[in-house]
Amino acid sequence: FMTFSLDLRMCGVSVRVVSVLLTLSVCLCSSPPEDYVFQGKAQCYFRNGTDNVRFLARYINNQEEYAYFDSDVGSFIAKNDFGRVQADYWNSQKEILDQHRAEVDTLCRYNYQSDKPYVVDMKSQPDVNIVNTKTLDLEHENMITCIVDGFFPPIIKVTWLKNGIEEGEQVTSSELLQSGDWTFEIHVMLETTIKHGDTFTCRVEHSSLQQPVSVNWEPDVSESARNKMLTGIVGFVLGSIFIVVGLVVYLRSKKTVTRFSVVQNENLMN
Repeated sequence: FMTFSLDLRMCGVSVRVVSVLLTLSVCLCSSPPEDYVFQGKAQCYFRNGTDNVRFLARYINNQEEYAYFDSDVGSFIAKNDFGRVQADYWNSQKEILDQHRAEVDTLCRYNYQSDKPYVVDMKSQPDVNIVNTKTLDLEHENMITCIVDGFFPPIIKVTWLKNGIEEGEQVTSSELLQSGDWTFEIHVMLETTIKHGDTFTCRVEHSSLQQPVSVNWEPDVSESARNKMLTGIVGFVLGSIFIVVGLVVYLRSKKTVTRFSVVQNENLMN
C-alpha cells in the first residue's frame, strides 16, 4: 500500500487538504511477497503569511521514516541506511530535485491562498464563564475555573487576577481541547484561599477581540454565601420565636400566680 497526504500548518493549525490512497500489488514468481506500507507525507509551514514557506516531503516505510526532502536545504536527507540509498539517488536526479523545490510555490503557496479564507482569516470570539469546581469553603483552599470556549484560532491568553493582582504559581491549565466545529476550548484553574470581599477576574486576550474580555467573580454572591445567610436568618427567626413564646408563657404564669394570691386574700378577709 502507498499513501500520500498533504498537511498545511498555519498559525499552529494543521489542516489536511489532500488525501490519496493508492494500492500497489506486486507478485514475484508464484509466491506473494510480504506486505509493506509505503507512505508519502507533504507538509507546508508558513511564517508571516507566504513570505517564509518551508516544504517537507517525508517518505515512510512500515511506519518508519527513511528519508525526507527539506526545501530549506534543497535536497533529500536520509534517516537510515535504506534511506541513504534512496536519498543519494534522488539527489542525483535533477528533475526530481527541481520538482520538489518547486512545490514551495505549486503546492504550498497555491493551497495557502485557497484555504486562507477558511483557516487564517476565520475568527470566532471566545465565551468566558467562571465556575466553582469545589464546595465553597471560606478561609480555606478553593478551586475556581475559568472556562473559555468557542474561539478560533487556537492561540489565546487566559489570566487570573485576585483583587486586581495577577496570580501565577497557583494557576493550572488544561490542554487545548477541540470542540469538533473548528473552535477550541480551554479550562484554566485557580486554587486559592477565599475571604469575604475578595474579587476574582478571568481576563482573556484573543485575536478575535478588539480588547481583552474580563469576567468577575465574587464569593459573597455565591451559593455558599447565600446558604449561610439564609441559615443565619432562619436561626435568628427561630430564636426570636422561642424568645417570644418563652416571654408569653412567663407572663401568663405570672398572671395566674397573682390572681391566685388575690383570691386567697379575699377569702381570708371574709
